[in-house]
Amino acid sequence: MINNSIGLLDSGVGGLSVLSELYKIMPNKNYVFFGDTKNVPYGTKTSEEIFNYTKDILNFFVSKNIKTAVFACNTTSAVAYDKLKEYFEDKIKIYPLIQSVAKYATEGLKNNDTIAILATKATINSKKYDEELKKYNPNINVLGIDCTGFVEIVENRLYDNKESIELIKEKLEIAKKNNAKKIVLGCTHYPYLIDIFKNIYNVEYFNPANTIAQIVKQDLNDNFNQKGTLEFYVSKNPNDFILSAKTFFDVKEAKLIEI
Repeated sequence: MINNSIGLLDSGVGGLSVLSELYKIMPNKNYVFFGDTKNVPYGTKTSEEIFNYTKDILNFFVSKNIKTAVFACNTTSAVAYDKLKEYFEDKIKIYPLIQSVAKYATEGLKNNDTIAILATKATINSKKYDEELKKYNPNINVLGIDCTGFVEIVENRLYDNKESIELIKEKLEIAKKNNAKKIVLGCTHYPYLIDIFKNIYNVEYFNPANTIAQIVKQDLNDNFNQKGTLEFYVSKNPNDFILSAKTFFDVKEAKLIEI
């Protein structure tokens, strides 16, 4: 691998929503995606577990001489980034999702407006979105909504399941009751559910994937015109990963690897 490569990591297929946006605007880069399908979902794990999973994946990237990594996962950005940044500071440049996009998520909001965060339990409990968003507008209301179960809907392709729709309605009703002006898709799995979300509560949705792709492009864009390569690795069930990926990326092959 050469320095032109970008590593992306997530607990499963969610991070492909970030890869999709990066690939649209920088098809010249080489991408290595790691979906930790053995340990999905991260949102119900402890901070220590998430740190260890992510550290192992970053070490895998380092072994492939990858110099840039994108946390295509809100949970790792929320609970593990600060420690991992120090651990890997001389080895690999890390782009954390929440910290990178918070400024842009607050755009257009007025004092006392409510912004809702749909995210995993670990991300909500970390209060990282509250902390980062209020750096740019301390006068907004940040409403965290624990959406445990949404990741499983995506990973298992349960989009038409009655219980799935009821769970999504229950969570969005919280945002609706609080008159949220904007909703952040605070997990990279959630863009897979955007059509369902809009049918239930049609407000502005902020997808961090679009924004972080632009941030990385600004930093890394070059005149390298050769078509880039794509590699996909998973820690379990590569065939299920390929099936679940279809909404955002046509994954041809995913290699099973133990880390």
